Amino acid sequence: MRRNIICLLFLGLLGTALSAQSPDALNFPQPQYVNPIFDSFTRNYMSTSAMGRGYTGLAILGGVDNVLKNPAGYRPDKASLHLEMLVKPPVESDIYAMADTSVYYRMTKENMLSPVPVGIVGGGGTIGPNFTYGLLYSMPKSIKVDNFGVEVNMGYGLIMRYPSFFLNQLTANAAWHKDNFHVGLNLHNQIYHLGDVTFLRSFERIISDKYVLRPQLGLLYSGESLSAGLSMVPQQNVNWDLKFAQYDTRLPLSLALGVAYNKNNAVFTAEVDYEQCSAISDAFKDRYTFHAGLEKTVRRYTYRAGYIYHPQVWEGDFLIPDACSDTISIWWAAVLPQGRVGKNNQHILTLGTSWNHPDVRVNLSGLIDVAGQAPIAQVSLSADLFFSAFKRKNFLYFD
Repeated sequence: MRRNIICLLFLGLLGTALSAQSPDALNFPQPQYVNPIFDSFTRNYMSTSAMGRGYTGLAILGGVDNVLKNPAGYRPDKASLHLEMLVKPPVESDIYAMADTSVYYRMTKENMLSPVPVGIVGGGGTIGPNFTYGLLYSMPKSIKVDNFGVEVNMGYGLIMRYPSFFLNQLTANAAWHKDNFHVGLNLHNQIYHLGDVTFLRSFERIISDKYVLRPQLGLLYSGESLSAGLSMVPQQNVNWDLKFAQYDTRLPLSLALGVAYNKNNAVFTAEVDYEQCSAISDAFKDRYTFHAGLEKTVRRYTYRAGYIYHPQVWEGDFLIPDACSDTISIWWAAVLPQGRVGKNNQHILTLGTSWNHPDVRVNLSGLIDVAGQAPIAQVSLSADLFFSAFKRKNFLYFD
């Protein structure tokens, strides 16, 4: 009798939960935080100098970090080691938080964190008069959610989960340079690390690592006053098997086109990035991201400023993936089976500076969203140490 009452209670709560689901709610086409609808926070802006001028660099020859923008964009006068760190303040989110009812457990607001401060570690140099090479580790995307919790035992216990996604990337770069023409290729060795993947009705911790090899082609024409650059990453099929959910999906095509105008030691840049997000899901819009930047060098200092418009690809209700038959614990029936992503268009302002020395170059940049729909801020600090400095008697001399 007692068991029958518990089952009836569970079925009643489950029925209420199903009736509360939005009929147009999205089923994730990819593991949750891999989806581009969360890019407003997960994306890290790699390359401190590019970030300072509105995250532009397609049409500029720069340091080894610039190959992440354009594989053809590295032509060093001397070999160097690049070290970069970044910090992103936590952002409070309410994608799970819902109004308290007599049925559902109130989900508290969660913090989105980016706990790993490493941006780029890498180096590069020349091979003969026309070829350059580079090898870099970077983390283009990262997030850790604090936290997704479920009450049990009438509120006396709490199951805590910390969903996370880290995109680790090892990039091998090679480029050919002839006069004003430059052609480059990146091979991105990517590892998608998923931790504590969120599933309803399961207390199991799901952790997954997926390796993907993604090529990136870059072209650059560097004129005396006007330059232009192009970068492309082709679409690629990929799948995840996360025990309770299988995803056969795509990583979208990315195209980027940029121009730069140089006059009186000032460089003006403009770029547009295209991501074919509709290839992931018909519910997603393709994304066009616009960048504009300015860079001016005065003696040993370079000053930068810029703007980024990063539009949303989707907003609305989503369904939390369900483990279904893993457990029929009645405590899950009080968890609302869906969340919501609100408007997330971003208007981002950037500032940056560099101190240039024959032995080392130090770069500092920051950005902040001023629209308020999807708050984000990032501060990056990097240094380029030139290997030629170790051959000199007066290392880091000051004149």
